[in-house]
Amino acid sequence: MMPPKRWLLILLPILAFLALYLFYSNRALNTLRVHIGKPYGEVVRDSTFSVKANTVISPSEPPHPGSTWITTPVVIQYDDPNYGFVLPATIFGAISYDDGKVSNITTSPMVEMLSFSELVPLLEEIQSRLKRSGWTPQHPNKLTWLITTTAQQKTALQDKLFKQVAIVLLGIPQKYTLAINIKCFKRCNERNPATAKYLIDISMGRNYFRE
Repeated sequence: MMPPKRWLLILLPILAFLALYLFYSNRALNTLRVHIGKPYGEVVRDSTFSVKANTVISPSEPPHPGSTWITTPVVIQYDDPNYGFVLPATIFGAISYDDGKVSNITTSPMVEMLSFSELVPLLEEIQSRLKRSGWTPQHPNKLTWLITTTAQQKTALQDKLFKQVAIVLLGIPQKYTLAINIKCFKRCNERNPATAKYLIDISMGRNYFRE
């Protein structure tokens, strides 16, 4: 049997390598710094994500950006100075432009479909970040925050998602609108919590509602 000290000498370099790998992997994750109304040139300048390489340019005269597409892991930072937040990493997203400025943002803040037990903490974290940044429900009595504190609340949400999409509609008055759409996406007809998979979609745009 190998002495404990020998095992330690073997394991230490492996653990050190794994620690360095995880550290640099997290550091290497690209960021897309964007908010509604931000000029395309500033999005390019402020992001480590390769915006130019992933943007469709409309063949007009002069040419102008049409949309930027996300297909590789990236972190979206909504960099409004007062209402900014950071979303969990995504591998899907689209940024639309109007007159050279960001007009719409659509993304799924996850890198894969999740089970319901995995979905709930992610949803709670996203809602918590938005609350801390000053986002509030667009309508106080409907399409408001989803509460999943108790087992009964979790079960009620799960039952709802087998039937329809759950929506949270948030806003910054006269500035931004943000919709969170939570839906069952795979094996939903089985109505089996152990096999169903879920997605969260987020979309952002201008807020034209009055208080």
